[in-house]
Amino acid sequence: MLKNSNKMKIIDKLNLPGWQVEIPDCGRNDLPEFFKDMGFSVGAEIGVERGEFAEIICRSGLKLYAVDPWQYYDDYVVRYPQKRLDGFYEGAKKRLSPYDCTIVRKTSMDAVKDFDDNSLDFVYIDGNHSFKYVVEDIWEWSKKVKKGGVISGHDYYNRDQLHVCDVKYVLDGYTRAAKLDKWFILNKKYGSRTDKARSWFWIK
Repeated sequence: MLKNSNKMKIIDKLNLPGWQVEIPDCGRNDLPEFFKDMGFSVGAEIGVERGEFAEIICRSGLKLYAVDPWQYYDDYVVRYPQKRLDGFYEGAKKRLSPYDCTIVRKTSMDAVKDFDDNSLDFVYIDGNHSFKYVVEDIWEWSKKVKKGGVISGHDYYNRDQLHVCDVKYVLDGYTRAAKLDKWFILNKKYGSRTDKARSWFWIK
């Protein structure tokens, strides 16, 4: 659905009603081509883990800053041991080495200080999904995105018995408080199953 877009025309052509707009038959793997069609060249992914989505972004020809501490800490919601996180880091380095990708092994709030305001075309937020960290990531990384750029991220849902995730809580409140004119949720189906971990974005 986002492919073969032309700047903002893809949004206009959809002409979908409402303030919170679901884009049908579209998943996060479509976002890099959308970014390219918007004329973007550089962005950041916050929360990289194994580097799988980062590689998809890089394959499209975009310059990427891949930000992740790969470090255990008390509020780390997945609770991987440090040895496994080190393995993820080494794997991500190898996976992303052929591309124009700068790996930033820092916490999100340490890394964000290294970027000038209005210096990025897009940011994709997929770090710690608990409330405090989602709020911080959206608030601070949004400053780094240029006007006309995209703030986006993963996992638009709320916590369940298996996952700590407050992304939907935060976005529902943040987008109202920020008085956004419109924002978008990607709604991809895989067979009869709708993707639970939906991506989202808005244009700054």
